[in-house]
Amino acid sequence: MEREEKLYTTSADYVYDELLHRILTRQIKPGERLAEVDVAVSLGVSRTPVREALRRLASQGLLEIVPNIGARLVSPTRKDVEDAFAVRGALESIAVKLAIENIDATDLDELEDAIKREERALQREDFEEYLEVNEDFHRIIAQLSGNRVLEDFIKNCIARISIYTVFCKSSINEVARMSLSEHKKIFDSIKEKDIACAERAMEEHMINTLNSLLSCGEKTV
Repeated sequence: MEREEKLYTTSADYVYDELLHRILTRQIKPGERLAEVDVAVSLGVSRTPVREALRRLASQGLLEIVPNIGARLVSPTRKDVEDAFAVRGALESIAVKLAIENIDATDLDELEDAIKREERALQREDFEEYLEVNEDFHRIIAQLSGNRVLEDFIKNCIARISIYTVFCKSSINEVARMSLSEHKKIFDSIKEKDIACAERAMEEHMINTLNSLLSCGEKTV
């Protein structure tokens, strides 16, 4: 599928988006080194925006900066994935409880729209779009918590776990469809303002997603 052209405010934004695209499409492999000069030449930019983009990806846990070597894509272990989900699950349970206390009709419409966009991405089998919308659903809930610190921590966890999803080399179709079904269950609980049900649905969603990633065929974690 042809990528939609974007307008970028800075060269660093362009480099970040392009590198993220290459990671998500598996053009860059786990453990692969990213030399500043090579990235700069391939993208037609100076090394400064490349350095900034690499630092941004590193802050999200997607790259590691190794002294005297440079940046390289992380190669997560099984424990890395389990640890990330343990933290995210606890944080998202708090977020969904707080979100229910703050949510209004407009917010519900935004969440429902995210689910509809997720369905369309699955129908088109657009992996990048699916990941983006999947993350939007959780980011909206985090934002609705009204706790900026909590929101920032959840966003960081989301970034890490998205990259772990990419490292699972088998088709994500089954995982994605299960996730969509669980998002609908979470949404229904939020709509009914049933905190206990929403927390339980979120917890089950995290556990099921983790188990699916760890059990998927031919993985690198």
